[in-house]
Amino acid sequence: MVRSQGVRLLLAGFVLLVGLGIAVATGAVRAGKPAPAPTAPPLPPLGTAADGVFSGSGVTFDYPQTWRTLPQPAAPEQGPGPVGRIVLGTGTGTDRVLVEAFRLAAPITDSTKAVFLAQVSQEVSAFASAEQGTLRSKVTATTLGSLPAYTARAEWPGPGGVTMVGRFYFAYQGYAVYEVSCQRATTAPAEIDAGCDQIVTTFRAS
Repeated sequence: MVRSQGVRLLLAGFVLLVGLGIAVATGAVRAGKPAPAPTAPPLPPLGTAADGVFSGSGVTFDYPQTWRTLPQPAAPEQGPGPVGRIVLGTGTGTDRVLVEAFRLAAPITDSTKAVFLAQVSQEVSAFASAEQGTLRSKVTATTLGSLPAYTARAEWPGPGGVTMVGRFYFAYQGYAVYEVSCQRATTAPAEIDAGCDQIVTTFRAS
């Protein structure tokens, strides 16, 4: 990826900028184009991850015990951003999972979730196009743990000509939005997808 903060999603009516997550994970750059130098300090960690269990900011989930926390990317230069984030992975290559939490100015309800869906769809498409990639699936309804969510998949050129594959999850609950972004090279071991699945299925928010 070439943008230090990735594509930002402006949720009209919710006053929130949500990053897609892939570009903010350190090392996720398109071949031949280095990421810009960070201009802001890292955000506070979302919580504590140890021995395969994450807990913090009202969020809990499990992840592979062999994974570790990875360096935090820089905070947004301006505008609202996540209240916290954590990056997890094996520490090898650009394969990793980024989890972020955002605080909304107004809650997402049954009458406004169509706006949320429409803008997620628009920005995921814009992200794929900007990275000279393609959508592998349109944005569809799903769950992140027990929370209602939307998900999409995309792929784009990665370092050294390896294709990168991303899975994006955007969950909402009242005044909160939670984003889980999983990225891996197509040559990555199966444990990367399995670890993403573990986080997605065990995700809980109070």
